[in-house]
Amino acid sequence: MTDDAGDDVTVSMELSGQYDDVIAKLKPAESSDPSLVPLVTDMEALLETVVRIDGGTRSAIADAVPADTTADFDPEAVVDALQLLERYDLVVLEGNTWKPGPRLDG
Repeated sequence: MTDDAGDDVTVSMELSGQYDDVIAKLKPAESSDPSLVPLVTDMEALLETVVRIDGGTRSAIADAVPADTTADFDPEAVVDALQLLERYDLVVLEGNTWKPGPRLDG
């Protein structure tokens, strides 16, 4: 048996299924760092907004995000956050319109 502690390891996880199931998987567990709760809550609100309005431009989404989010979602902040959600196939950018992604087509 050899010890390969210097080898790089890459782990990936796929989240698929109905929208509510995916969101439930993204919510922090009780043992998670409580400081992440506002982040996850805001990302959930942003994603729910995209789904509710069935996609839109960054300005349209920024105008539709609930006012009770922790972060201020101006159009630039919307793009920053949606680019992160895009990495998980939760949203897609088509032209200048952000739409629900393939992971939400459950």
